[in-house]
Amino acid sequence: MALFGFGGDSAAPKVTVVTTMKDEGPYILDWVAHYRALGATDIVVYTNDCSDQTDMILRNLNRMGEVHHRFNRVMRRGPHKSALMWAEQEPVVREADWILVVDVDEYLQINVGDGTFGALINAFPDVDAISLVWRIFGNDGVQDMVDTPVPLQFTRTQPAEGAENEHRFFKTLFKNDKTKFNRMGVHRPFIQQDHEPINWVTPDGTRLDDRHVKGGLHVRTGYGYDVAQLNHYALRSMDSFLNKQRRGRANHVKGKIDLGYWRKFDKNDVEDTTLAQQFGKALKIKELLLRDEAVAKNHFKAVEWAQDRAQRARRQPLAKNFLANLAKRYELDQAA
Repeated sequence: MALFGFGGDSAAPKVTVVTTMKDEGPYILDWVAHYRALGATDIVVYTNDCSDQTDMILRNLNRMGEVHHRFNRVMRRGPHKSALMWAEQEPVVREADWILVVDVDEYLQINVGDGTFGALINAFPDVDAISLVWRIFGNDGVQDMVDTPVPLQFTRTQPAEGAENEHRFFKTLFKNDKTKFNRMGVHRPFIQQDHEPINWVTPDGTRLDDRHVKGGLHVRTGYGYDVAQLNHYALRSMDSFLNKQRRGRANHVKGKIDLGYWRKFDKNDVEDTTLAQQFGKALKIKELLLRDEAVAKNHFKAVEWAQDRAQRARRQPLAKNFLANLAKRYELDQAA
């Protein structure tokens, strides 16, 4: 049970959120507060090789009962998949009714009922898994990293309707039922070889076909954003992106964070302020978390550390080349 009792009422389903982090200090409190506001019962966070105050913030949140912080012993499979392997042994994972694996740049937006996990789950009483489709939010020209919640800063996103043949990735909220699901995965659970029938849907109620149930990671239709969407802020500010470029990725450890990555995730076509309008409860929770002296001290240190690191990154060849190529690409796009 969390110190401030953010996990929802006793009648609500037990929802455990699992994630990994590395050098995400400035963003931890907003993200934890958001998932507490959604009614997450437990949040399990694995960290590895942090240079900022990430571990100290999480250690203090662990002391307060707000998260379960674990150090990630990284295997060859990489940080993310290693963490999920270790998390399978956690009591709060084993005892959960529902499980969601998400990253710190992913904010679930629930648009039904009171906007909680309970409301979303109650909207689908006979469902085993709900795949929550990404909606990518772009950089929108924001340069500086500031201590403002990401959903309040970035409100430009891709259209609600996908283009022809476009697919969008998802993450999956799934029932902790070992007769159907074997273990957690980054985007979706792995199913048992001999499993009971699985009712797996997207938020609009579209049932996934057998091919998607067995191994799908994305969908072309049935996004169901009017019910729920997973806001994905892969870029955030330019400062944040340059820091991410230096740090590397948690899942695709050899994947490049370059101009191609930027263009893939810089979606600014339309405005969507829904989550910004829903963020009031999370702001109040963050305020309570900051009342802890150690949490506040390390949070503000993390913000300063990230800002300083970004300024140093801008002077390095990697960032200079990226910014020059981005400027050229922008000129070409404007001329087209």
